[in-house]
Amino acid sequence: MPTDQYLQGQLAKFLVRTQAITALCILLALAGLDFFFPTNYHLQAGIHGISSISALVLGTYLTHRAYALIRGVHINFHSLRYWLLGATAINFLGALSGNWIYMRYRGQDGPKDWILANVPAFHNYLMEFKEFVSLFPFPLMLAGSFILFYYGDAIRERRDLTQLVGILILLAWLFLLLGFVAGLTLAKLRFV
Repeated sequence: MPTDQYLQGQLAKFLVRTQAITALCILLALAGLDFFFPTNYHLQAGIHGISSISALVLGTYLTHRAYALIRGVHINFHSLRYWLLGATAINFLGALSGNWIYMRYRGQDGPKDWILANVPAFHNYLMEFKEFVSLFPFPLMLAGSFILFYYGDAIRERRDLTQLVGILILLAWLFLLLGFVAGLTLAKLRFV
């Protein structure tokens, strides 16, 4: 490989990583502002915001690895196991904190009452959808993690399983994205 191509490749990797880290820091800082929002539920909102954004960012990163799994390109399975396990744990934290803050959503004079009074279609369709779609990524990622750890290095020989893990990751990311957008919409309508 000529030196120019090598340097351009290294520069491109550096720029992509720098852009990703900068975007992550900005997103986490925005979610961190929830800790200072004037409400009695700022702790729950902050934890849920940070864990949800982290889950979406990790899920997005894993989709790039999933494409390689589906196409059959050689990847580092050892690294993927731990990335997927970490994403599963962060997603579990997001679902757990979402259920924690959900008590405020359904509480007396909470956002649900306001939304039902002002935009009932949002609650009747989108919120009911969000409540369930946001729970799908965890079992999908857990199944992918289980397959990767259960089969260990033997998974390299099982193209059907690697494709299944790739599809599970893509489905989990799709549900993460749908739940995240619905949650942002809810936060814009009425913050907890």
